[in-house]
Amino acid sequence: MSLTRSILLSLIGLLSFSIFAKTQDILIKNATVITSTDLGVLEETDVLIQNGTISLVSNNIDIDTFGTGTTVIEANGRALTAGLLAPVTNLGLIEIELEAETRDDRTDHFSAGFSISSAFNPSSTLIPYNRASGITSAIVFPSSGRGDIFSGLGSVFKTHGDIDTQSISTDIAMIMQMGGNTDSRASNFLELEDAFLKAKQFKKSRNIIQRGGFFDPGEYSERDLEALLSLIEERKPLIVKTNRASDMLRMIEFAKVHEINIIFHGAKEAWRIADRLAEEKIPVIIDPMDNIPSSFDSIGARIDGASILTESGVSVLIGITGAHNSFLSRQGAGNAVANGMDQYEAMKALTINVAKAFGLADSIGSIEIGKSADLVLWDGDPLEVMTFADIVIVDGRIMSGMTRSKRLRDRYLEIIGLN
Repeated sequence: MSLTRSILLSLIGLLSFSIFAKTQDILIKNATVITSTDLGVLEETDVLIQNGTISLVSNNIDIDTFGTGTTVIEANGRALTAGLLAPVTNLGLIEIELEAETRDDRTDHFSAGFSISSAFNPSSTLIPYNRASGITSAIVFPSSGRGDIFSGLGSVFKTHGDIDTQSISTDIAMIMQMGGNTDSRASNFLELEDAFLKAKQFKKSRNIIQRGGFFDPGEYSERDLEALLSLIEERKPLIVKTNRASDMLRMIEFAKVHEINIIFHGAKEAWRIADRLAEEKIPVIIDPMDNIPSSFDSIGARIDGASILTESGVSVLIGITGAHNSFLSRQGAGNAVANGMDQYEAMKALTINVAKAFGLADSIGSIEIGKSADLVLWDGDPLEVMTFADIVIVDGRIMSGMTRSKRLRDRYLEIIGLN
């Protein structure tokens, strides 16, 4: 039996758990609410969910006030957090990295304008696995475009697993690579300059094109140029994957000249320019577990980088690249805390900091009245590696904790008579 066929059979079994739960009114009582807001941590606090949103955060909410249809969850002091956000992931685009037919994360046809919004697979076996570990929203990006510096556009998806899942924000940002590849970074910067110059020429030629005139887009399609213009006109962020501090400084100057918003990703040497990043209000996406100099571009990597950035006033986002292990961002945050980062700031780096950086903070990222009820109730310290999610709620619905690996475990326990 082929590897792909084995995965398909497992997926069929998993679909029976594909979250057909209905939105319900839920009252969580006596929780330690880690709000990810200026309110900090609220002890012995109740949270009421109605119609998929947080409607009340208070002490001693009387259930009798809200009728008999409300589900009551007794937290008994357990930690309640906002659902975790994966800031840069391939979740829903990749099933098996070495099986090309299971990958929708790359193309040879587009560059900056490569949008993956129509390729997201809500039935991916990797979604329940990450959701069960607290990931309730994922900002999904392509891995690469046709081979130049731009990979394409990312969109935001909830992880509830509904078959008709649509992005809650489409083509929200663009991602690119600067340095660290086989081409000279000098060529990368020239290519970047040329791309923006071509996009601005395209903007001036729009009326000519609409009247049937000719415009030569060069190596870029009109879709690519429209995407680049959205960075200028709509101020969508450009995610720049780079590690070298000097590259980041050059990109800061480029962003100021072209009046675009940037977010650095990887950024192992970002601590070296922490004050400049704070001054320019540029967020940084890092993986605190990836803290060694794995290349000459990251020779300055250090284990306490997240702590230095936070103390300098930089907005830190913690995320793990890829599809399989986005949930390990929580472990990364715990690693950052072990090396000096404030624990509450680390929790914000998994939630509200991500939401703010991508313009999503009005609806997700913190526990506040009026926001989407994406919540996680933990059985211990959320940043401890041995802590598990007891209950995951997405859009006011209690999610199944079943995953493919748990189904396999139960299957073999039953075979050997231990289940």
